[in-house]
Amino acid sequence: MAVRHGERDRNWFRTERFSYVNSEWYFETREGSIEGPFETPLEAELELNHYLRVAQSMPGSSGKSKDH
Repeated sequence: MAVRHGERDRNWFRTERFSYVNSEWYFETREGSIEGPFETPLEAELELNHYLRVAQSMPGSSGKSKDH
């Protein structure tokens, strides 16, 4: 995962997007939906990345993530 502009250290995921509840991982979208459950934080991160790629490829998308 690329480092966001202005950050020195590599962050594997942005913690405010991820939740760990009852031994399961979830991520929250900008639209407010909760996606999951996932067994590991890596699985949640991979699914979030997939979600973002699909969202960015939809008609009307600028092709850029709103997170960057």
